[in-house]
Amino acid sequence: MQTQQSVIRFVLFVVIVLVILLSLISVVLMVPGRYTDQLLQQIEDQTGVEVLPVAKEYSFLSGQFLLTNPELRISPGITLKSEAIGLNVAWTSLWKDKIELDRIDFNKPKIFIDLAIIGQKPPMPNLYHFLRETGQFVFEDGSMKVMDTEQADSSEVVTIDFSKMELKTHRPDQIDVEVVRESKDSNWSLGGIIDLNELVLSGQLSVDELPLADVLNQGLIQCADCSLEGRLSSDLSVDWSNDQGMELTGTAKVLDGQYQDLNSGLDLRWKELFAEGFQFKNREGFVEDLSFRDGLLSVNGSPLEQVAKAVGSSLSASGALLVTVKNVEFNGAVQSTQMQHRALFSNSRIELEVLSPGQYTYQLNGQWLERVPVFMEGSVDLKRAIASTSNISVRDVDLSILPVKERSVAGYDLAGSRVNLNLVSSAGSSIRGKLTFTKLEAKPLKPELDIKDVKALMTSVQSIISVDVSARGGQSPVAAAGIATQSTWNRVLDQPLQYLSQQAGITPALSNNLTMPAGKATLTERDKTQLKGWSKVLKIRPELNISVKAIASKEKDWPTLSSAELEADLLELYSAISRSKPGEVKEIPVDVRGQLIEQMYLRAHNRKLPEVGDTSHSKRAKEAEQWLLENWPANQEKMTKLATQRFNAVNEFLLSEGVAKKRIISVPASTVDQAKSAIEVQLAY
Repeated sequence: MQTQQSVIRFVLFVVIVLVILLSLISVVLMVPGRYTDQLLQQIEDQTGVEVLPVAKEYSFLSGQFLLTNPELRISPGITLKSEAIGLNVAWTSLWKDKIELDRIDFNKPKIFIDLAIIGQKPPMPNLYHFLRETGQFVFEDGSMKVMDTEQADSSEVVTIDFSKMELKTHRPDQIDVEVVRESKDSNWSLGGIIDLNELVLSGQLSVDELPLADVLNQGLIQCADCSLEGRLSSDLSVDWSNDQGMELTGTAKVLDGQYQDLNSGLDLRWKELFAEGFQFKNREGFVEDLSFRDGLLSVNGSPLEQVAKAVGSSLSASGALLVTVKNVEFNGAVQSTQMQHRALFSNSRIELEVLSPGQYTYQLNGQWLERVPVFMEGSVDLKRAIASTSNISVRDVDLSILPVKERSVAGYDLAGSRVNLNLVSSAGSSIRGKLTFTKLEAKPLKPELDIKDVKALMTSVQSIISVDVSARGGQSPVAAAGIATQSTWNRVLDQPLQYLSQQAGITPALSNNLTMPAGKATLTERDKTQLKGWSKVLKIRPELNISVKAIASKEKDWPTLSSAELEADLLELYSAISRSKPGEVKEIPVDVRGQLIEQMYLRAHNRKLPEVGDTSHSKRAKEAEQWLLENWPANQEKMTKLATQRFNAVNEFLLSEGVAKKRIISVPASTVDQAKSAIEVQLAY
């Protein structure tokens, strides 16, 4: 029994001694010496990586080979510095031709890559073989700086800080890459594959959160004379090759963002920004569809069409952001930083389509003053300002929303009136368009005109009133519409026939007077043209009527009527003399007619014989006829009948043109001494 215990004690003693010896040996070998130098030289020869003079330690117990603050020249264009590098190397490898490395750990590494050198010079000998043979590379809490020393303006391409990066060689000639960044402000990961034969990288970049300031610092997006804030998240495909450079494609989202253009004063804020069809290649960005949600756009007192101009110029290739955008959609509010009423549009939607750099079309739908629906569309050409256009449309606006001062025209408060406004503008010219009253309510304050007459003259078949509007010199559409309305109303009342002729497209303009042939109730061609014009006016102005007054004048009409009576008396006298039946005599011989006229003249003067003297018979007959006509007693009945016939002729013509009978107001016929016309036509309201 004692012998057995003695054996056990001896074995324990031997083990303790061996442990002490090995510990002493390991302490010796962890001190720089020929063994660690030999191990490091062997690794350099095997990998082709050059390690600059460095502190190194090796422990036989753990097999840990530790390099402190090393600098590695991995290949032309690739350099690495690290606080420490740890390699698991079995002590038996010191006596082998090949060191087996299954994992290398880098603590706080700094990797420097020069794209101008990579691919231009051959890699270190055995480098690719070393990458294939080593199972795993782990980089903790490091950074990677990519440069291009051939670039004239800036050699730095991108700098990436990461929490962890792993390289694994599960397949021949391919390395799996996984890079992760986890910090208070940034969370993202990159996974992919490096093809050692083609020297290309393909992978996926997933960004949970990344400040836009970091993106700007990397130069992926450049912001000249502007500021950009927000939190980026994205899901992008990543491809890199030495020939093609880096390309990113996919979708991106920016939350709680703000963009400010320091030149134009534009300020754009949003809750969510979506970028569909994002592509970054050759240091240039492209986005197919850019969509802002819950945004606030502030412009520096620009006219309405410059809202879209400011957005487009900032997001197009010719603007401050070097990102080409095809389509832009903005949802939110628009306000001015200078106008008295800051809010321009609420619940607005702006859509832009970029046709080419600096040239695009746009549409805007929004609520002005939170109640007025507004639609605006147009095109902008930053290179040819004269080619830029804009159309503004406001529908069914109740003027009650405006202050009394702004909604009052010609001494009337137009509260309750409803209007549509359509404006067209082009660069270098005024804004022109039309204001349409779909409903006109006018409460008199200090009336300057008769609004009832205005309504009758201007109300169309569709029960609307239209006013041409023109704004110049930055004049607001509201002020321009008010001025145009009062000016139009005054002109309509001052020159109603000219206004109606223009609205009906009548040439020549309407006239109040019709001129029939003297003593007749026959319409001339001019009279017919005028009456057709009046019928057109009545068709487009349903609240208008016309009054028609027929006139017969002694000065103009009676000479013709008296001549007819004289002729009738002569025929009756000649029929009696010639013993002919009434109606058989159609014409009186000239010599007989002269004798009959002279006899009528003598009877009127109670004379039997004429004063012959040197005057010929024909001359005496002519003078006698003239005297008879001038002194023929007026027949009031015939004058009144002529006037009535004239009204009937006008009435029948208007009815034939489709004018309703009730819209033709007859004024009692009139016989006067003098008159300018045979018919007087007046507007009746």
